Amino acid sequence: MKYLKLILISILLIPVLVSAHGPSRQKVVQEIEINANADKIWKIIENFCSIQDWHPGILSCNADNDSEIKSIRTIELKNGEKINEVLFKLDAENKRMQYGMQELEEGRIIKGLPIATHGSIISISESKGKSKVQWKGAFYRSFPGQQPPPELTDEVCIEAVTIFYKTGLENLKKLAEK
Repeated sequence: MKYLKLILISILLIPVLVSAHGPSRQKVVQEIEINANADKIWKIIENFCSIQDWHPGILSCNADNDSEIKSIRTIELKNGEKINEVLFKLDAENKRMQYGMQELEEGRIIKGLPIATHGSIISISESKGKSKVQWKGAFYRSFPGQQPPPELTDEVCIEAVTIFYKTGLENLKKLAEK
């Protein structure tokens, strides 16, 4: 009888436990082909704060330690929002940069980019004088609960990050192909 009660309680608790988790990790990958060699493109993006020069959505950028590993940059978006990001890897030989957003204060929502955490990799590969730039990221939405308001759903966050990446890559292409 004890085992039967234990089994029944377990069966009843499983749906509660399964539905109790928070948001799931989302991913976005954007790529663009650029008619320029990888070295030229890398020169544009290799400085951790050069994002202010090639991404039209960035108003300014300041880094505490240039492009050194663990350097923290503060980017200011055109809408006035500020985001702190940490440089994890900068590989000039393989033309790859990896960075992540620092944790936000609890309850803070970035206007236009409603995500709570973010890790990104920008990489460049070349073939026959053309290059492919890939910008990929993983993130969680800023709303921690199960039923976010319409403006904070996973779909809205995916769209916002996709637009952010795509806008940056399109402008990088224009600059590199000059």
